[in-house]
Amino acid sequence: MKKCLWFLLLITTACTPGMQGSGSDGRQSVNYSIALPDQWVEVTSSRHFLMTKDGVFSQYILIQQRHVEEPFKHTKRTFNRQMLPQEAAQVVLDEIASDRSVMNFKVIENKPVQLNRYDGFRVVFTYKTSKGSEFKTTYYGFLKGDWFYSVRYNVSDRYDTRDGYEDFEVVLDSFRIKGA
Repeated sequence: MKKCLWFLLLITTACTPGMQGSGSDGRQSVNYSIALPDQWVEVTSSRHFLMTKDGVFSQYILIQQRHVEEPFKHTKRTFNRQMLPQEAAQVVLDEIASDRSVMNFKVIENKPVQLNRYDGFRVVFTYKTSKGSEFKTTYYGFLKGDWFYSVRYNVSDRYDTRDGYEDFEVVLDSFRIKGA
């Protein structure tokens, strides 16, 4: 069980490492805010803003802020400030696909979208763990100035419920860059 938790935390950090959170409560400074849906709790970490309603093995929402110059762990591709949203999506997808702990990675959807007023992308994908657990992730990302922001919902195939996704939509709708 502990190995699965470490694997999930590895996936969340390997895909887009960097500064995360919604404030300055011990984490590195971040410049966004979100609404925490009812009955969701933050999983305490100094590097992540990770929240769950029924446990990270069932589902979680992860919000990350990453400097565009920070290198990735699994790909040599990088972001740049002038990238189009679909170019940034390809960097993220290459990072995930290059991670050896992600098995049976399959992209279901990849399209440009707006997250509130920010031009970005939406990627939906599935993957398996070495223990055979399957997950589906809905991943929104966009570049703004020196930063890449991502908001994602990860859910076990055994737990996929509409109310979890509706809570994720609340977080998406509330996402704001402070001072923008």
